[in-house]
Amino acid sequence: MSVLAWVAEVDSQIIATTGLVFFQRPPYNGNLSGLEAYVMNVYTIPMWRGQGIATALLKEIISFVRATEAKRLWLHATEDGKRVYEKLSFVSTAKEMEIVWY
Repeated sequence: MSVLAWVAEVDSQIIATTGLVFFQRPPYNGNLSGLEAYVMNVYTIPMWRGQGIATALLKEIISFVRATEAKRLWLHATEDGKRVYEKLSFVSTAKEMEIVWY
């Protein structure tokens, strides 16, 4: 598994960040390579929100992933972030189920 990070800085201060994890799944219909990428921890400091910073970071990630063999890029969206992702062509799906232990 590979983990990468992107940050946006102003005057040497990090104002936004996001991470990317690559992982290998067994091949399946629609992704015969099985390689996938997962976007995680997209965050912009509140005073910098609404200025396109997260969008710019995500565009960089999308370009980066497209240059790899990964055939799926996905994430879990909060309600606040959903609009940003939809503008970048992410679509909501209902394919996942989970069990969570506390």
